[in-house]
Amino acid sequence: MQSTASAPESSNNMHHASDETDEELSSDEVAIIFSFLQPNDIMPARVCTTWRDAAKKTLVPPVDPSDLPVEIHDARSYNAVRVMSTALPNLEQLEISNLGNWHIYSDGEDPEWEWGTNHITHDIDIISRFRKLRILDFFKA
Repeated sequence: MQSTASAPESSNNMHHASDETDEELSSDEVAIIFSFLQPNDIMPARVCTTWRDAAKKTLVPPVDPSDLPVEIHDARSYNAVRVMSTALPNLEQLEISNLGNWHIYSDGEDPEWEWGTNHITHDIDIISRFRKLRILDFFKA
């Protein structure tokens, strides 16, 4: 008799894989494996302590020109990069662009310019949390 149940979702597969490999691989070994993945593939893979520690150790190299870099282009991507700044502190490439209307980057108080109450400020100092950042691109920021 065949089962009609659908295949488990990929996140469930990832979780089962972590259960099986957690005892077999150290965080250093998982970090080496993660170094072959893109940041957007590493972030959801942090399903257990060993894998979270491995993500923090992983040196995330610049992407190939055919792939998309980690980019801040709106408030949602800003929040994702803010999380990445602690989860993947060894990210080597980041692209920053305009966040859109009424959103601005800030590095603290600017005495020469007073922003209106309609602006939403985002801390640009998150860049300093990336310890191995080598490529920082700005596009209309």
